[in-house]
Amino acid sequence: MNNALRKISIITTLIAVIGFANATTRDASLRVNKEITYQKVSGYGGFVNSPQFGYGHMSENEIRQVWGKGSNLGLNIMRIYIPIGESNWGQCVSTAKLAKSLGLTLFASPWSMPAEWKTYNSINAVYTDENGLQQTTSLREEYYADYANYLNNFVIYLRNNGVELDAISIQNEPDEKASYAGCIWSPAQIANFLKNHRNRINCKVIAPESVGMSDNYANALLADDVHPFFDIYGGHQYGAVQSGFKQLQSKGKEAWMTEFLINWNSNAAVAPRDFLWSTDAFTFFNAVNNAMLANTNAWIHYASKRYYAMLGDGQYGTTSGEITKRGYILSQFARYTTGATRVECNWNDASNKLLGSSYLSVSGDSVIVVIANTSTDNYNLTMDLPFYTFGGNKVTTTETIDFSEESIVLAEEACRPKVVIGASSINTIVFKKSSVREASQMQGVRSNKIESMNVTNSAFGTGYQISDKVVIL
Repeated sequence: MNNALRKISIITTLIAVIGFANATTRDASLRVNKEITYQKVSGYGGFVNSPQFGYGHMSENEIRQVWGKGSNLGLNIMRIYIPIGESNWGQCVSTAKLAKSLGLTLFASPWSMPAEWKTYNSINAVYTDENGLQQTTSLREEYYADYANYLNNFVIYLRNNGVELDAISIQNEPDEKASYAGCIWSPAQIANFLKNHRNRINCKVIAPESVGMSDNYANALLADDVHPFFDIYGGHQYGAVQSGFKQLQSKGKEAWMTEFLINWNSNAAVAPRDFLWSTDAFTFFNAVNNAMLANTNAWIHYASKRYYAMLGDGQYGTTSGEITKRGYILSQFARYTTGATRVECNWNDASNKLLGSSYLSVSGDSVIVVIANTSTDNYNLTMDLPFYTFGGNKVTTTETIDFSEESIVLAEEACRPKVVIGASSINTIVFKKSSVREASQMQGVRSNKIESMNVTNSAFGTGYQISDKVVIL
């Protein structure tokens, strides 16, 4: 670490120490309402490779740390790259076989089809012509059928090698004018391809995997003659996560966020730095949590092994193959909310420093709340649950603690248990149902005039009415 970075680190540490020394304890509450439900969570995942990070970038042991029920992180979805050209498909077989042996949901994304099917005969999404002008490349329509067969051939190739692919994407980022492998598709072009050629693909289809989860693609795919021809709406979180895909969900589709990363060094004004808990951890948490609040069914990171990913690669303070803070944070969603249904969560926090999302387990007997406390204060949090409980457990990650698990044991059965949320922490809290909490039968009548209410006891009398009376003091 150079001197400038060492000074930044020392200053940051001093600020944190001073802040925690002056920490106060605040009160807050949240109410979990299981009657208002949102999306079912299909799971969380990562990209095992890409054009940038080839097959073999992660060892089998590293893969087993990240994915599977018995893994450290508990991710259940793996994204793989479709190498360009059928002669290169053998690269992915061993990784795909391992994924299925771990019980994972496996899907594949293409960056480009063979160059000879595209305008300008270029693998890249942007081509510089002989006049020095940049042109975007796209699949020529006369090759749409060939491309559909090409994607289906990949499905068959894996099937013949003992791997059943769960879904295949039409295109990675059809709206990204990249200088690397890619292909530009307008919303109308993707809709046309699906409508006329998707029946050639014997696998679930993901579309459009655009840079953002944008309404322009969602609206095109919503057409009555298009939406029956794909299965999963996919998009990335680099652009806006808009709400149009909810209309597709109402027609039975799932919405997956299939790629995102936060690289804190890409726009560094000074020398590159190591991970900073006070900023990077909560930025990452917000990305996952906001996608869940936006109603996505799945959240998939880009590279799974990288200094900004779930496993470190040896750069910027990370240890190659070792779980990072971001890995532990994502795991607090993955290991507890996969398969659950998101439900309404109402906060009463005057400081506005607590944020998170709440879920009901598959069996309906547990509530899961994932909470970030971005402040330097501790909180006594009252959780208003939809049932009674004797306790549960809490998992916490902080700057100095990684995925620390502790039991919550209540002195007596309660429906409004209190839990302590520590300063600058990320927490997953699970309460297990012990008995039913009957819904309140009370009705709000406080605004009614007394004379309009029924007398419940004649001994009170009925001749004197308080409303509209004036008291002279």
